[in-house]
Amino acid sequence: MDHIVISWQDHEYEHKPKGVSWFWVVGIIAAGIAIASFILQNYLFGLIAILGGFTVMLVGSARPTQHTFSLTDNGFKIGRDVIPYDKITRFAISEKEPRQLTLETLTLIGVIKVPLEKADFRVIRSELKNRNIEEVDKLDQVVERVAKTIGL
Repeated sequence: MDHIVISWQDHEYEHKPKGVSWFWVVGIIAAGIAIASFILQNYLFGLIAILGGFTVMLVGSARPTQHTFSLTDNGFKIGRDVIPYDKITRFAISEKEPRQLTLETLTLIGVIKVPLEKADFRVIRSELKNRNIEEVDKLDQVVERVAKTIGL
């Protein structure tokens, strides 16, 4: 059994409730793109626009699930999944509210963002540095910027 250095529970992301107008805007944009695509006889893109709009609405209305996060002797653990320390290349800790740990990994996921509202970030920083994982000021993704822009 793994020795747990630190463990905490939190939601996977901060939920931002969407108003009715947000759903109308997403629907109108998706419908507009679909109509333009159908006029230009690009039926597949029109279908993709409708499905994409529906997907954005579903993701926007979903509530985040609560996970248990842990640093153990073998790696970083999210629920039952373990990311070994040798698969983590860099990390960043945002100390401003809401506090967040960002891990850059060599896994298919790539970059993982973990809330630190209920954890001592100093212990986490110390443990990751002791594992010779490089700390950087900020790890950012283009996808994250786009998601913030559309309110996800």
